[in-house]
Amino acid sequence: MKNGNGALTPIPLPKPAGEPGLSFDRAAVLAGTVATPFLVLAPSRIHQSIRTLRTCLPGVELYYAMKSNPDPELLGLLSGLVDGIDVASYPEVALAAAAGVTPERLFHSNPVKKDTDIAACVRHGVRWFTFDNVDEIPKLQAHAPDASVLLRVAIRNESCVVDLGAKFGAHEDEALALVLHARSVGVNVRGIAFHVGSQSTDPAIYLAALTLARRLFDSAAKAGVRLDTLDIGGGFPVVYRTSVPKLEDFCRVVSRGLSRMFPAGVRIIAEPGRCISGDSMTLVVRVIGRSVRNGVPWYFIDDGLYGAFSGKLFDHCDYELKPVRRGPVRECVVAGPTCDSIDIVSRDQMLPDLEIGDLLIVPGMGAYTKASATSFNGFQPPVTVVDDGRSAPRKRSRRVTSKPAAARPRAASGITPRRLPANEPTTVPPLA
Repeated sequence: MKNGNGALTPIPLPKPAGEPGLSFDRAAVLAGTVATPFLVLAPSRIHQSIRTLRTCLPGVELYYAMKSNPDPELLGLLSGLVDGIDVASYPEVALAAAAGVTPERLFHSNPVKKDTDIAACVRHGVRWFTFDNVDEIPKLQAHAPDASVLLRVAIRNESCVVDLGAKFGAHEDEALALVLHARSVGVNVRGIAFHVGSQSTDPAIYLAALTLARRLFDSAAKAGVRLDTLDIGGGFPVVYRTSVPKLEDFCRVVSRGLSRMFPAGVRIIAEPGRCISGDSMTLVVRVIGRSVRNGVPWYFIDDGLYGAFSGKLFDHCDYELKPVRRGPVRECVVAGPTCDSIDIVSRDQMLPDLEIGDLLIVPGMGAYTKASATSFNGFQPPVTVVDDGRSAPRKRSRRVTSKPAAARPRAASGITPRRLPANEPTTVPPLA
């Protein structure tokens, strides 16, 4: 079957089942020292994801998409492992600065921005931006005249959970005109950006997107504009309750497409978010109440849709609940702690008969969960616990303000971060 970009039948890849990153025994130990609900951040999972991306996407610079999870502990771990941070607003710039990420390692990927946001980011030192329509050009011209800019193009994708192309991206037939107009008024368009959509399960869509980008690079070259940067976005999937292709197999398909269509002379950057943060955190919750309604057991837990499970609403994710207790299972309802009847975590999962005080662990809770959590009804979002396997976990209690502090360079953890260069004339040789 073809989608809107002409992608052919998905390339068959193995689809493994997910494995929890936190054992039941370890969860019980942590719950003995930290009040539930809490999120357990496993640094080893972060390192594993980065190694996979580095190995399977050679030559691609990694800019972590902060929107997936802006937790300061996570950002602190990542600052020395990735090439930079993908931000979408000035407050995200402030969070990156607090984590020690210097301005030249920030990439502003939001195509539509307030004038004041652009100005604030430029004052901080951000020098890379994106746009996707003609009305953004005067903003960039006025507030970021020395910036390097990428034009984002739309990629429609039927195989993703969140189709970002429905909201952002210029159509192919208007892309070249936008590049030429922006260049004519002094906005230095350096390349093309795209995003195939969040939690994309078909790597073939990247090949269709790369083909479109290649056409635009060639059209620009014929018009006398030499583009030198390509941003392939993110969208790499993780396992929830359904299987998806393994990250390494997914990335290898993308890498082969890059090697064939952009063999040399073009800088390639990516914006991985979910595939880094998603598996890095496990939620631990406790049963705080139970009842039987219309013959169906209901269990109330101390986090819900207004907390870390907000991803069920905003990210359309369905999370697997794993009970510590064993026994015969049956279908039940699991509800959050608030007084809102919409606060239902699950209606179809099979669980044993649970007791008040029982623990549940929920893997894959690192992306688009706490990032969109609230304190509705006074229930605070879960705290983050950094677990390196020692007996005593480290809990973060400090809050980060929106005012950026001076960025402090952090020691790289085996990887020297690469930085996008400042605005320079594009001197890449003509592309075939």
